[in-house]
Amino acid sequence: MRHEYGGVEYEGGDFYLYHDTDVLMNRFNIRDYDNLQEIERRFSAARIALLAETPLKGVLDFNYLKRIHKFIFDDIYSWAGRVRGGKFFSKGDTMFCIADVIPVYADNTFGKLRGEKWLRGLERTVFIERLAYYMAELNALHPFREGNGRTQRAFFAELARRARYGLDFSATDPDALLEADINAYNRDYALLTTILDNAVVR
Repeated sequence: MRHEYGGVEYEGGDFYLYHDTDVLMNRFNIRDYDNLQEIERRFSAARIALLAETPLKGVLDFNYLKRIHKFIFDDIYSWAGRVRGGKFFSKGDTMFCIADVIPVYADNTFGKLRGEKWLRGLERTVFIERLAYYMAELNALHPFREGNGRTQRAFFAELARRARYGLDFSATDPDALLEADINAYNRDYALLTTILDNAVVR
């Protein structure tokens, strides 16, 4: 059986949802989708602002990404910071990494990022090109049941900061960023690199 939650499709039962609903189980026991979305936006925005002021310390690896997710969403979801399970796998026409292979995909992706020294010391154009590549890779990984985009943007903001760049998406149209993410997933990085050219500053 195919189900949908907020435009995300998955097969079989979804143990993240309240029974017979499309609402993610949450610490507030909210059963209304729109109400949950509003609470989630409010709480996550506050936590992301805190991260910008006081970033988490540590190596920029997969565990760091999980720590960011937990920091942002732990007020809302008990599973914050944990790699997703179940059969959740797609959003629209975009197929994400299946749960069973997330650890292997993550090891490979973060291993390559470590090999590139977390993009430090790169000239701006090259930094943007490599940043677009890794943004697409983490989008394909999509390791969490919800909140992947916000977690990834917080991760890359810290990566950029350590590489002596700034990364600010506040002036970016969300629909354009979504389109760019989808294109980059399909190995067309043109729109994403254009957006990053405006978002990346010294």
